[in-house]
Amino acid sequence: MLLESFGAKVLIESSEDLSEVASGLRGLFARRYIPAFTISEYSGSSYDARIHWNVTSGEFKVNEYSLGDVDEFKISSPPPRPYTCESPYFFILQVFSRQYLKKGYLMLTDAVSFADSEGRAYLVLGYPHGGKSSILTIALANGYLPLTTENTIVRVTSKYLEVVGGTDVLVLDPYTLDKYRLNLRIEPDGTTRHGYLIVDLSKRVSKSLLPVKIRSIYVVHCSYSSIGASKKLIKGRKAMKTLWQFATSIIRGIDYYEPYPLYLSDDKLDELQRRYLIRVSAIYEGKFYEIFGSHLDVFNEIVRGQ
Repeated sequence: MLLESFGAKVLIESSEDLSEVASGLRGLFARRYIPAFTISEYSGSSYDARIHWNVTSGEFKVNEYSLGDVDEFKISSPPPRPYTCESPYFFILQVFSRQYLKKGYLMLTDAVSFADSEGRAYLVLGYPHGGKSSILTIALANGYLPLTTENTIVRVTSKYLEVVGGTDVLVLDPYTLDKYRLNLRIEPDGTTRHGYLIVDLSKRVSKSLLPVKIRSIYVVHCSYSSIGASKKLIKGRKAMKTLWQFATSIIRGIDYYEPYPLYLSDDKLDELQRRYLIRVSAIYEGKFYEIFGSHLDVFNEIVRGQ
């Protein structure tokens, strides 16, 4: 079985039947975290990483791994399933994060993006429960085009940063709709066990619109009890520190999964990320903000621009 995402290819093989593994990867849960990917039968083509999967009834475990031109992993795990065996999803995401960087992309986690009618994209970063999904919900309700929902793949050019894709399943708090009197005009595709709404945006966004140039970058800190919006520029060391956090937390294993995540970066990739982020910091000097307030007022301030 071959997984392919933005030119990165991960082979999954086993001496056991992998049909249940494939089934677990085809659902919406996988697409909430792993940027847009395809699953196909392996035809003997080249690949960037290989996972030998010992299908067991126990817990997820990485038994062995080696990193190189082709990364090799040996794991033991049940098939991936939401709420019961989630570690494989985040492990596969981490394996891909290394391959994206080797292909010349950055993956920014906890990052959503949307575009306006003029084809300008806004990149919104946010720590957990900071309000980024609510901002994307408001954008969707106001006719903006959602591009990515959780993990965003970007390419750094000499003059700008562009969204090339990412995850396309939005999980939103229904309270956002009530609080700000929003009408999405679309039916959700399901709910989480905690009552959040799931919206599959792959059926509503044309991939032909990508890539999209990013106009500005925001780190949001929102709450339902806040009023208004205030922002301040992020620059200098804080710009690099903030970008480094969102760009490296997956590959370095800061984003937790059980029993513990791996560290999949190396000196060469660290230096590559550093060069990319120095360029991003310079390009978006004066266009990179930290912003605080209510979700709706923060959204309006973002699209109003400078």
